Amino acid sequence: MSPEAVAIGRNLALILLAIEAMVLAVPLLVIPFYAVRYLRRVGAPTRGILRRIRQGTKQAEKTTKLVSSIAVQPFLWTGAAAEGLKRGLGYLVGRR
Repeated sequence: MSPEAVAIGRNLALILLAIEAMVLAVPLLVIPFYAVRYLRRVGAPTRGILRRIRQGTKQAEKTTKLVSSIAVQPFLWTGAAAEGLKRGLGYLVGRR
């Protein structure tokens, strides 16, 4: 191959790569534009749904806290009482 043919092939390849880059960049620029543009239209109906979901999760959080406090509280009291007795007896024994 002659150097002129290689140069022409190189130039054509660069032009094709530039066109390909533009074609691939168009969706990356257009999709976010339309997503932001139509987000306001979608936002209004979904606000009510999101509000109900938030209320449901708050209720689930309250219930979980209540149940866990009822289930764990006796163990905490027992552990605290045992530790208090141990330290109190240790103090009395160490005092003599």
